[in-house]
Amino acid sequence: MKLSLLYMDELRGFYKSKVMLFLWIGLPIIAVLFRFVQYGTTGQTISFTVVSALVVSSLAGTLASVMLSVSIINEKNRHVYELFLIRPLKRRAIILAKFLSVYTCVAIASFIAVFVGVGIDYLTTGVLSTTVINNLGQSLTISLSLVAIACAAGVLIGVAASSVLVGAILVIYGGNQISVLPLVPTLLNISNAVLCTIGLATLTTTLLLAVAIGLFERKQF
Repeated sequence: MKLSLLYMDELRGFYKSKVMLFLWIGLPIIAVLFRFVQYGTTGQTISFTVVSALVVSSLAGTLASVMLSVSIINEKNRHVYELFLIRPLKRRAIILAKFLSVYTCVAIASFIAVFVGVGIDYLTTGVLSTTVINNLGQSLTISLSLVAIACAAGVLIGVAASSVLVGAILVIYGGNQISVLPLVPTLLNISNAVLCTIGLATLTTTLLLAVAIGLFERKQF
């Protein structure tokens, strides 16, 4: 079974879940409500595009990470992989298919929330300021980078953890800490922060997935 077939199979399973329904519909609604609460209580003019990116990266990243880790742990406990591995199938294809399918779904939610943010900025101000347009690329980069690391951390925790409770705790108290690494270039005002964010996210995601694949290939099912 090829990676592409596994990916499509996992994608069909994940996008039908209630969690993904929340990400695609509920997340933009929460972001909009957060924007109006923020504006009504503080009167600040912080770009809602940036607010959307932060909401997406925190909520979506955590949910995606938990969903991945719980899915892998449950499948291990139900001995699902024993059936997979009797076929001519590489173990890394299973891990990559899960990562890519969830990341695709969450990336869609990220685009929806961020572009809803652009629309709200336009409706509330009447114009699309240069700041909003300039922040769009950075906001999407931050969101997708944080979510990529969160998903990779969720996969690693799912492979390593023995129970759902342990996996959820590790995601909340470990995975979330790792996923904020791409924010460092922006917080430190480093030049070419976007490129640094992409590079740091790519390196961290690759390392986490490599460790997860290595552990998964050594497991006895």
